[in-house]
Amino acid sequence: MIYSIRKALLFVPFFLSGCSSQPNIAEQEQLQPPVSKTTLHMQRLSTLEDKDAVTINAAQLQPGDILLSSSTGVTSLGIRLFSMTGVSHASVYLGNGEVAEAVGDGVQIVSLEDALTHSNSMVSLRNQKLTELQAAKLRIFSQNNQGRKYNYKGIIIIAPYTLTRRVCDLPLFFGKGRSTCIDTLATIQIGNTPEIQKTFFCSQFVIEAFNFAGSPLTASDALWVSPADLLHMREGDVSSFVPVQPLHYVGHLKKWNLYNAVFG
Repeated sequence: MIYSIRKALLFVPFFLSGCSSQPNIAEQEQLQPPVSKTTLHMQRLSTLEDKDAVTINAAQLQPGDILLSSSTGVTSLGIRLFSMTGVSHASVYLGNGEVAEAVGDGVQIVSLEDALTHSNSMVSLRNQKLTELQAAKLRIFSQNNQGRKYNYKGIIIIAPYTLTRRVCDLPLFFGKGRSTCIDTLATIQIGNTPEIQKTFFCSQFVIEAFNFAGSPLTASDALWVSPADLLHMREGDVSSFVPVQPLHYVGHLKKWNLYNAVFG
C-alpha cells in the first residue's frame, strides 16, 4: 500500500502482471490415436475462490498468515488495474491482533484493526507447513526491522523488468519453461537482493520475513516478487514464481463490491 499519489508512477510498472497461460498436456487413452489434448489454465484475476468468498474474522487467523489487500486510494486502484488482480499490498499477521508491513513510511507493526481500516478488501493466505517456532521468528524479524525505510530504489530498478517479463507469457513458454524464463530475465535485469537488506517494499518484506523464519515461500529472489505474484502462489492458481508449497486460501476478512473493488 502506498500512501503518496506522487509516487504512483514508480509503482505502476512493478505491478504489471497480466493474465498468463499454462497449458497442461494430457494424452488420450492408449487405444486411441496418439493425439494430445491441451487444457489452457489462466491466472485467476479475482481473490475470490470459485466465484465466492469465505468470510472470516480475526479469531480465525493464525500467526504467519499472509494478508493481501487493496485500499480506496488512486494508487491502489491503478496498481490493481495494471496488474489485473484484486490486491496492491502484502503484509504478515503476527498474532495478538498485530500486522507487520512495509509501507511508504517504512516497516511498521500496526493493529489488524488499523490495517482493515485502511483497506477496502483483504484476503488471507496460509503457509500450512509453518511451525509455531517459525511464526515466532516472523515476529522477531518484524521487530528487528521496524522503522526500516521503504525500498523506492528497488522499485525503480525492477520497473523495466515488469515489462520485459511479459515475453514469458507467450505460448512458447509454459510450465517450468515459463518459470525459468521469468527467473532468468529477473537475474539478468535485476540481479539479487543484497545480503544485508536495509529497505523493503511490501511483498519483498513478506518474502524476506519467511526466509528468515526458515520457511521460504519461493526459491526466487524477494526483490522480484509483487503482491500479485504472492496471490498467484495460492492453490489452484498459475504461479509466476514457483512456490515451495502452494498457499492455502483461508478467507476474506473484508470484501467490497463494485466488481469486488476491481477484481477483488
